[in-house]
Amino acid sequence: MNNRKIASALLAATMTASLFAGCSKEPELIETESETTAAPTTVETTETTPETSAFVTYTAEEYRNAGVNELNSVPILMYHRIYGMTNAETSYTGGNVDKDGYNRTSEAFEADLRSFYSQGYRMMRLTDFVDGYIAVPFGYSPLILTFDDGIRDVVLQGWKEDGTPEFDPTCAIGIMEKIKAEYPDYNVTATFFVNADLFGNGRENDEKVLKWMVDNGYDIGNHTRDHVKLGGCDADEIEKQVGAIYKLLDEIIPGQYVNIVALPFGSPEKMGPDKPQYERIFSGTYEGFAYTSKASLLCAWTRSYSPFVRDYDYTAIRRIRAYDNGGKDWDIEQNFAQLNEGKRYISDGDPNTIVYPSTDNTSGDWLKMTYGHQVITYD
Repeated sequence: MNNRKIASALLAATMTASLFAGCSKEPELIETESETTAAPTTVETTETTPETSAFVTYTAEEYRNAGVNELNSVPILMYHRIYGMTNAETSYTGGNVDKDGYNRTSEAFEADLRSFYSQGYRMMRLTDFVDGYIAVPFGYSPLILTFDDGIRDVVLQGWKEDGTPEFDPTCAIGIMEKIKAEYPDYNVTATFFVNADLFGNGRENDEKVLKWMVDNGYDIGNHTRDHVKLGGCDADEIEKQVGAIYKLLDEIIPGQYVNIVALPFGSPEKMGPDKPQYERIFSGTYEGFAYTSKASLLCAWTRSYSPFVRDYDYTAIRRIRAYDNGGKDWDIEQNFAQLNEGKRYISDGDPNTIVYPSTDNTSGDWLKMTYGHQVITYD
């Protein structure tokens, strides 16, 4: 199917697979994204950078037919442990391995990835999203995968003669490598947020694994040393928990990890001026090692705002709780049903421009951050 037509067909798709992840609190969703509306064929361009993009600029009709809207939402999936099990081997809903859906079967996880691909989602790096650089083909939607805790996500079986790792084919990275080989245009990638034990394969093995991962399209982030709730910790404890992991990663993969923190239990949920100690999440010094963070992620419940809009907050980026709950309580099915009904970010194919229907910013206050990109609106 032509990419310029694909999005309009995909928006009618419904989510048939589910995921897992989880945390304890599910805040009320505030609906603020607007719907795309068809109107006359005009394109308004606002220059915000002297650079000239090498990518294609389409007509208003082409944008409209594809439903291009880069002010809409992006799904950031939050997984934890992937177990080598079939769905039939669990006594819980869908592919959940535990009552609360914190763990997921390998069968369900693989089905999730295939379903997202068929619905027109293409993966991208979380760190690029935070930087406002969304390089997804025209008519497709960005998808971001994250994994917390490390355990069961990268299960090492041994080392091949050429020095490359042999992964358990039912662990998260084993499945992603399989999908990567089958769908070269999927841009398979993920960010793995680790604690002090890394992936649990032993320090020497995990050091080699980390180096292989960053050389093969995966990112490594910070999930604190001991997986503690940072909300309520004093400044020194926060500095230790965050700084120790950055220091560890810098020793193993210097300059190759991402300066992003996945907040254990999603705590703290807000970084207000009344809690100055929370600034240590974003900058500090631990045992002589100075660190900075450019973003932090909440634990769960729904899609993220586009990084370009007013309500986006880099200190509290929302994620979808990847679990199956029969299409309710903000599980994967419910989230993707809403995304596919007009809430999903649909790309114009150019990471240096921000394209959206003019009706989505009529008040002039929804678009907030341009990251120096060119802004293009259409009617």
